[in-house]
Amino acid sequence: MESETIVQRGQLPLLGAYVEPRTPTERKLTEMWRRAFGMDCVGITDNYEDLGGDSLLAACIFAELETSFGIKIPWALLAEARTIEQLATAIDNLRQGMR
Repeated sequence: MESETIVQRGQLPLLGAYVEPRTPTERKLTEMWRRAFGMDCVGITDNYEDLGGDSLLAACIFAELETSFGIKIPWALLAEARTIEQLATAIDNLRQGMR
């Protein structure tokens, strides 16, 4: 009998090489997405839709984003910022505009 290796979807990044967070905002977003998607590993270049994201999950994530960062985030932002890297940049820009 041949040995089988079973890899669960949440144990590895879905696409490409894992890129770890570099900034505090990216680290916070990575943790949120990891919990939301039930994955052990989410990189900053992983795409929201490719990970299985939908509008219901987006609503949950956005509620947490607004609470965590203390800013109002437009819904359209997820359509424009599909990765943690892009979303972190947009959030940091929104926060800068509030100062």
